[in-house]
Amino acid sequence: MEMWARWRALWQRLRNWWARRRALLGGRWQRLEVQASTPRWGWPPWPFSLDPFRKPASLFAHEATWECALYRPAQLSDAEEAPLVVLLHGCGQRAMAFAHAAGFVAAADRGRFRLLCPEQREGANAWRCWNWFMPAAQGGGGELDVVLRGLEAAERQVRCGRVAAAGLSAGGGLAALLAFHHAARFDAVVTVAAPPLLGRANLQDPRQVMKHGLAISPALAALHIERCAPLMILHGAEDDVVAPRCAEQLAEQALHVLKRRGGGPPAGHALENGVEHLDAGGHLVLRRLLLSGLGHAWSGGPGGHPHAVREGPPLTALVLAFLRETGVPMRAG
Repeated sequence: MEMWARWRALWQRLRNWWARRRALLGGRWQRLEVQASTPRWGWPPWPFSLDPFRKPASLFAHEATWECALYRPAQLSDAEEAPLVVLLHGCGQRAMAFAHAAGFVAAADRGRFRLLCPEQREGANAWRCWNWFMPAAQGGGGELDVVLRGLEAAERQVRCGRVAAAGLSAGGGLAALLAFHHAARFDAVVTVAAPPLLGRANLQDPRQVMKHGLAISPALAALHIERCAPLMILHGAEDDVVAPRCAEQLAEQALHVLKRRGGGPPAGHALENGVEHLDAGGHLVLRRLLLSGLGHAWSGGPGGHPHAVREGPPLTALVLAFLRETGVPMRAG
């Protein structure tokens, strides 16, 4: 049985590799380079930053180049307006491989939307984690600027309609920050296995937050934030890397912002495995789902990449359904 599992995993990796090669050779993927100025310092030093012994001088920002991959379905001309989904990978993943493994490439072909997949630099983080925990990112800058510059570069290549974002783990943490700090830029955001916001003046170890949640009131980290894009928070009940409590705290932060902006709490409705909230106009603004049988991974796609598995809830289908409900026009496929 163990040998069969190994052969199956190898077969899935080979399928993922061939799907990427075929899309690259067919011109469906276009590589874009973007420059952004981000702080070089990472605290706490392990496992988030490359060098735990950097000198204080490295606190200053520096300009660096990131690579983004733009996926353009064959049936869409560059001049045709279509939705764009920004997909943010997790630690130890590669952007294009994750997009294929999660099933987003096949979904983009069926649903007639494009993908923008930024990739973290190994020089910025040895584990290829997005540095969501950095003070600059928590304040709305940092590596959020990488995503925004990538979005600008994509819009110079193709005609974009509505824009959404989705991310896993560290990528989910970055996606959550986009929802709060750049709500005007994104029509909807989905996080999977994401940590809550830490706030601008955080003194907690991000690793401990991931394991146990915030030790302070979650609302304190969102006091200075004025808006939140429509947000869906997905979390596995068996996640042993980012505690399910983090999803509850992230939802509490979103509700805090929505309550302040709307003059009252959005109406809540219980779901079978979570809760959703509608604003005064009946528009869906927040949904949180706790998914049984899911650990720290993106499930339901072809797999063949770290933290992307075939077995489990169909996360990509859940994401696309939420995007359609919040007004992002894409086919069900």
